[in-house]
Amino acid sequence: MKEQKITYGTSDSAVGLYQSQRHLPFQHESLLNDCEQARSIEQQKLVNKLNHLNFCGGHVFIIFHDGISGKYILLKAFPQPCLKDEAHFLLDLPGDASLDLSKPSLCYLMIDDGLNAILTKVADSTISGQTLGIILPQQSYLTRKRACKRHPCRDITCRAMKGNGEAETATGELLDFTPRAFAARFDQDNGISFAENNTVAIEITDNGYRLFSGLCNCIRNGLASSGGRVVFAPLNSHAPLYPKRELRNPRQNIVPSLSVSFEHPLFKTMVRRDIFEISTSGFSLVDDAEEEVLIPGLSIPKLSIIFAGLLKMNCSAQVIYRQENRENNAVQCGLGISDMDLPSYSYLNHVLGFHLDHNARVSTHVDMDALWEFFFDTGFIYAEKYQHLESYRESFKETYRKLYQDNSDIARHFICEKNGRIHGHIAMIHAYNPSWVIHHFAARSMGSKITGLMILRQITHYVNGFYHFPSAAMNYVMAYYRPENNIMSKIFSGFASYLNNQKGSSLDLFSYTHYKKDPVATKLPANLVLRECLPSDFLKLRDFYDSHSGGLLLDALGINSSMELLKKTFAKAGFKRECKTLCLCNKDRILAFFIINKADLGLNLSDLINCIKIIITDEKMLTPEILFATINQVSCFYEEEIVPLLIYPDNYLSEHGINVKKRYQLWILKNDPYLDNYTEYMSKKFRMKYRT
Repeated sequence: MKEQKITYGTSDSAVGLYQSQRHLPFQHESLLNDCEQARSIEQQKLVNKLNHLNFCGGHVFIIFHDGISGKYILLKAFPQPCLKDEAHFLLDLPGDASLDLSKPSLCYLMIDDGLNAILTKVADSTISGQTLGIILPQQSYLTRKRACKRHPCRDITCRAMKGNGEAETATGELLDFTPRAFAARFDQDNGISFAENNTVAIEITDNGYRLFSGLCNCIRNGLASSGGRVVFAPLNSHAPLYPKRELRNPRQNIVPSLSVSFEHPLFKTMVRRDIFEISTSGFSLVDDAEEEVLIPGLSIPKLSIIFAGLLKMNCSAQVIYRQENRENNAVQCGLGISDMDLPSYSYLNHVLGFHLDHNARVSTHVDMDALWEFFFDTGFIYAEKYQHLESYRESFKETYRKLYQDNSDIARHFICEKNGRIHGHIAMIHAYNPSWVIHHFAARSMGSKITGLMILRQITHYVNGFYHFPSAAMNYVMAYYRPENNIMSKIFSGFASYLNNQKGSSLDLFSYTHYKKDPVATKLPANLVLRECLPSDFLKLRDFYDSHSGGLLLDALGINSSMELLKKTFAKAGFKRECKTLCLCNKDRILAFFIINKADLGLNLSDLINCIKIIITDEKMLTPEILFATINQVSCFYEEEIVPLLIYPDNYLSEHGINVKKRYQLWILKNDPYLDNYTEYMSKKFRMKYRT
């Protein structure tokens, strides 16, 4: 716009006024007529308000009346520090333009907070360049301008789409927002037209990040006006984040309540609200209707859930629903947690679990002396196992101190505790890219309470709320247990039989033994080669496994995926984790696969994630002599003299006359969508209460 001296007094100048984005037509003339019936505001209150706006860099509006056109006109102005009854404002004029007050009449000063307006009649004013002086009257008037507070927006992109197939699109800028309607500015030559009361698909983004996407109704089309302002009303009252589930973690109304704090993604102002109800999957907020700020489908990239003003749990969230309660003039909105880091989720689970059962909870800090007493007293560390651990017990103690007290991202522990004495324990560790291993399940009596079921319920709650988060990497959970363990068999084997679907929950039996390194062991024959697997080898492994088991083992191990990210996560926590797969070949014929699992000694007390997992694909060609010669060769990857082995099929050793003392059943569950089936089974089988 070419800079010029601005004067008003002709219809042409009034037209020029509307063409400037700094000067807007005033569309609420009824406020001016009724303002004297509104609540009055004392002069000192007005002075304080003007100083607050100056402090915050805010603005007011000056309302002019053009006698020729009969229009009321808004001009933005910035208040300067105000002491008594004389206020000064820096007018928002282009360049070196000035204002001639002899032409249009200056009527009102208006302060608009988005919901209410303070109107001040102007009787005496002066102008000097771009500075306007006003003598403030003794009283101003506070009038309700809107049913819901409007918030100005900046630097937020709004994209409108209409039509099917080759859809018409227009990209503009979001101007202001309320949950009931929001306005955007579009260029007139964008190639799209908006008809009022027609449906349009709207996408709102901030630097490419999608904040909202949904259907809206065009309720005011100002595309042809100077501002190009179009107003839309959202149509959807629900925007599901996840598929509806029959069984959800219990929702709780906690006193004292938790609260949320976040920067609103559209108008960049901090929002703080008390939480009405909360679970590990989401929460609801209740607002007065005029103060609501959320619409279904709105994504909030960064949000903090705060407990007792001290504990802060960070996450991202999406608004799921909006429900009006007109009788109470209130609006309830539900938000689903779209992602949350492991420490924050564990704290949230701890807080909510404590209110469900103050004895059983996810543990964030464990008394190590109480833990060792529990492991030995329950027989979880039995004589034979302790004999294996005794030689490195100091490093073993340090491993568990870091694991249980440093709150790392690789493991979580659930305990049932009363007065400092542990009565139940179960844990899980992020052993493979897509999977967590549930292990170290032990319990002892605590009066009439069944502590084993109490901690099983806690870990089920935890997994149920966590697995669907992108950062969780929990597509599968797995557990190793001895088939003769009746309790574990009822829980895990029983569920696999109940589901009767190997692609939902699978069982694979392994023989378990130890191998002692032999420096003079037989070498491999020259016709056999031990090498790292190629992509084609993994296809052969899958063909073999699918035909023999049809389960989830290879998917849960992430058999052909890189372990680098998980390796770094373990290293950050002070632990080691590696996994790679070798195959033993006779030309193009594969005899067996050797999955080399490396982790800190004792991370799993049976070293089931620090062992060689062997899948034998050619039992006829692979003799025990060749098998153990190969094992001796791959044992060089381990510092220990004795290396644990898990061998599949489980009957290979016994069929070759080799005594097997132990077998381990490996149970795997695909969480989505079968975790609900597992929860249902546990509720029926063990009468485990699972409130929703």
